[in-house]
Amino acid sequence: MVRERCTSPTKGGQPCQAFALPDEAVCWSHHPDNQGAVKDAQRRGGTNRSAARRAAKAWAAAGKQIRPQELPDLLRGCILRVATGQMEPAQASAIANLAKASVQLTAELELEQRIAALERAAGMNQHGNGIRMVK
Repeated sequence: MVRERCTSPTKGGQPCQAFALPDEAVCWSHHPDNQGAVKDAQRRGGTNRSAARRAAKAWAAAGKQIRPQELPDLLRGCILRVATGQMEPAQASAIANLAKASVQLTAELELEQRIAALERAAGMNQHGNGIRMVK
């Protein structure tokens, strides 16, 4: 079965690239019965289109905090969803950037904790001016 393309032009005058609805000549967006829903979506604007917004929704959809060791599986899942068209590449990119920042932050916090423990063990403390003094 060959799926036909929508016969309506875009606002720019180019042919619409969406697939037509079954037994129709136009896609969902160009079908007269859907014009109210299309206008409503246009009024909402790009609020939910930003990559960061979609990434935050996907992150929240996980329903739990993600541990660093779970990030590789999360990223592999994003790659598969992008490959199958279930996720926008920009959304996956935003998730990957958040994962990278999370890993970097975790490493920096761990390093700070280790430095603080070494300083305590060596009898050093940090003064408010950022200079460390030996007791």
